Amino acid sequence: MANWTMRFCSKRLWRALPLLGMGLLVAYQGASSFAGAAQDPRSKVEAAVLEKAGRGETTFWVLLHEKANLAKAPTMKNHEARGEFVYRELKGVADRTQAPLRAELTARGVSFQPFWVLNAIRVKGDESLVLDLAARDDVKSILADGAFRIPEPIVEATPPKTDAIGWNIETARAHAVWSRYNVRGAGIVVANVDTGVHFSHSALVNQYRGNLGGGNFDHNYNWWDPSNVCGNPSNVPCDNTNHGTHTMGTMVGDDGNPGPNQIGMAPHAEWMACKGCETSFCSDFAVLSCGQFILAPTDLAGQNPEPALRPHVVNNSWAFGSGDPFYAGTVNAWVASGIFPAFAIGNRGALCGSASSPGDYVASYAAGAFGQDLVIATFSARGPSAFGGEIKPNIAAPGVAVRSSIPPDNYANGTGTSMASPHVAGTVALIWSRSQTVTRDINATRLLLDNTAKDVSVLTCGGTADDNNAWGEGRLNAVGAVGEAPLP
Repeated sequence: MANWTMRFCSKRLWRALPLLGMGLLVAYQGASSFAGAAQDPRSKVEAAVLEKAGRGETTFWVLLHEKANLAKAPTMKNHEARGEFVYRELKGVADRTQAPLRAELTARGVSFQPFWVLNAIRVKGDESLVLDLAARDDVKSILADGAFRIPEPIVEATPPKTDAIGWNIETARAHAVWSRYNVRGAGIVVANVDTGVHFSHSALVNQYRGNLGGGNFDHNYNWWDPSNVCGNPSNVPCDNTNHGTHTMGTMVGDDGNPGPNQIGMAPHAEWMACKGCETSFCSDFAVLSCGQFILAPTDLAGQNPEPALRPHVVNNSWAFGSGDPFYAGTVNAWVASGIFPAFAIGNRGALCGSASSPGDYVASYAAGAFGQDLVIATFSARGPSAFGGEIKPNIAAPGVAVRSSIPPDNYANGTGTSMASPHVAGTVALIWSRSQTVTRDINATRLLLDNTAKDVSVLTCGGTADDNNAWGEGRLNAVGAVGEAPLP
């Protein structure tokens, strides 16, 4: 066993086109067809697509203009109806507006895959096809197929097993929630979009929603691997890089009731997972497919979606680099559906304005990282956000030498904002487990986290003592947030 130090990375090509706003977008009643537009078709196409298509076939994304109007979703009191509404609106707009384009692609024998969460189609073709599609009135823009990388972990010495609660759980004050309120996350489902999860790990197997008991498991609606990394078909959860198992452990891990390894913030919450990161990279295809799965989980064949089985919270310990709006529509849809979007702010260091996407979105709730010395980590990215100068991160959580689970049944230390964000996700699970009044109320929950955080004043990148671009609102305080949550 080894002491595993994760170095979070967010290197990827920045997208040149300002594509999506940060708010929920009202439906645009646009037309389609190849009718000539006044706009030069090439102005809709990212330069990288034209460069690659000029050399032969390439994979690219075609984004359509019209977006579903999800504005009424947060006002819906019935959680099941709310999830169904968001799914139906997104799917309905995509199916209707993509129909002419899909028909054209089919007639031309072009390989493509539609997505409803972004109203986009992933297409493979040459320069002629790119320009034909860009000339359509219903096409907003064409983007290159992208990805970002997560470096392999550095393997060192193994931390021993311990029956003590880790420094991170104590500092985030989760243990005080357990003792003071007898709340450990029961009734809440958390998810991660990550490298997968080793579901049979002793600290995670009992909390897995697919665990039927008696050694029987049902992975339908609890696991999705869009790239078939864990098998073809990919029917059983796996984790080929340790990262996702580690982040899940920080949310819900405990190998007993309690056991000798109390590593999770909300150890009685259930979990599900989507493998958005194939190995050391996370493709646009995989993270977007996972975005849909989180909104409307499917069976193992990717069929029969059930929005009622969506999680309450989703952790995302990955990033694209600053100012990349590609995932904004997905995050907005999660929020509309009542799914709390926890993100890592990235490990790009103390340079002002280094906050990474999607954590730098206004709609995302992003965590910076601090160590046991209660000092913000030098690697933890700083705001302001590229989107309107928003203060980022939103909050800071433990992210240095965080002990958690790794495959197959081991434990290791991880360092990075990847490790910080799951503490926030676990705290939301604790809040919602105690307070049905704020369950799936994203704005109210953000205020609880913000208002109970311990202020830390670091003003080198701007802000105030109460809310600044190094610490955000301050140090995560789970017991304060849970205690302040209103009860019926």
